[in-house]
Amino acid sequence: MSIESVIALLLPIAHISGTICAFHAAYHAHTTEGGIAWAVSLIAFPWLALPAYALFGPPASNTLTLQLEDVRRRALPPIRAEIPPEALVPDDHTAPRYDFLADLAPTPITMSPVPELLHDGPTIFKTFFDIVESAEKDLSVQFYIIRDDKVGTRFRDALIERARAGVKVRLLRDSIGSRNTRADYWRKLRDAGVEVRNFDVKRRMSRILYINFRNHRKIVAADGRVAVVGGPNMADEYLGPSKWFTNWRDTALQLTGPAAALAESTFVEDWLWTGGAPITPAEHPPHTHDPSALSPILIYPTGPADELPACSLSLIHLITEAEKRVWIATPYFVPDLDVLTALRVAALRGVDVRVIIPHVPDHKVVWYAAFAYAGEALKAGIKMYRYNDGFMHQKTMLVDDWAASIGTVNLDSRSLRLNFENTVFVFDPTFNEQVAAMLETDMENSIVFDQAFFDARSNRVRIMAPAARLLGPLL
Repeated sequence: MSIESVIALLLPIAHISGTICAFHAAYHAHTTEGGIAWAVSLIAFPWLALPAYALFGPPASNTLTLQLEDVRRRALPPIRAEIPPEALVPDDHTAPRYDFLADLAPTPITMSPVPELLHDGPTIFKTFFDIVESAEKDLSVQFYIIRDDKVGTRFRDALIERARAGVKVRLLRDSIGSRNTRADYWRKLRDAGVEVRNFDVKRRMSRILYINFRNHRKIVAADGRVAVVGGPNMADEYLGPSKWFTNWRDTALQLTGPAAALAESTFVEDWLWTGGAPITPAEHPPHTHDPSALSPILIYPTGPADELPACSLSLIHLITEAEKRVWIATPYFVPDLDVLTALRVAALRGVDVRVIIPHVPDHKVVWYAAFAYAGEALKAGIKMYRYNDGFMHQKTMLVDDWAASIGTVNLDSRSLRLNFENTVFVFDPTFNEQVAAMLETDMENSIVFDQAFFDARSNRVRIMAPAARLLGPLL
């Protein structure tokens, strides 16, 4: 059979397959924009689009949701049993402003000690190592990126020391984020007794080529009593100055009490998801804290398995509830249409909406896309800042004086729809004053991204920004 005959046979098959997949994309895509992008590509260029769709297309309906329901049924009850009833905020006593979030979250709001705000690399990493070294029975560690560089090797050795001391050490890594770390790194951990598992969604899906969903959560937790959740990964650049950036600006929270135990429950979910053995909580001392030093805290895990788009819904809710201010710090400003519209409406009705993004990029395409979105934001009166003291990687949001969120969620489609993420909501005015002061300092270290700055953008940015924006649903 000649090449021409093979092409003549395969061409209609490709177009038919592309059309079928286009209908699948239109039905299952996370956003309308994404569905349209896939449908047009699959029909117009099936030869190129079909392989990409096999790798990155949306899964069949309910495939992930049913699996999440299964792991949550096994993960949450043992941990909730350890939380004293008086620490749980009854549903009918939650404030109207945040009971919506409580309804969406799988974990309850707890009265927990006010968390410690960690906002520089040395402090965050010192806390990581302090928690590891103080672990007595259980140690749970999870990062999107773990590198075998200086700090990564030091962290590995600290985990090995705890495992040899009799602590049950479990480590989760993402298969994409940590793909470049050498096999020898993991082998040394396993040889010392550390249980290492690879979070890979394809283990739980029939589509073996599926790699688009990633676990972006980060946590170091010990004994159900203390945990750190935030933006940094376990690699040298997140600690401080690196060969790429003069400074690395990030934020994390140290949690204690019931909030720490519930933060650890998201690790247990992911552990069960990967096929890990069920985790039986160790005998922990009861949570006893000064009632006057407690505040309502909500642990809010989100991801592509959610029955509803909980991540974007929570952001929209917070923005629409704002009366005075919405301040956001994010390394990537590529919001979906709903979130961008909510921000614009808030600014137009007089809310002080401010967004801090990096001045220096770590990913060029996302950096270009931010220009396109910033243009629309500026027209609505949103105040934009470009952080100029190194690279800013924090994911922080402050709403009026009543709510602050810190976690792993970037303001892009990947975090809002595709990644497994974790956010901590703190409903405490005193704590939120600290967050406000931190963000004010960040703004002082920023360039004001006003209309004049936007109009003066280079010809390269003028060309690349709209092109990058077309990739927004995929970024």
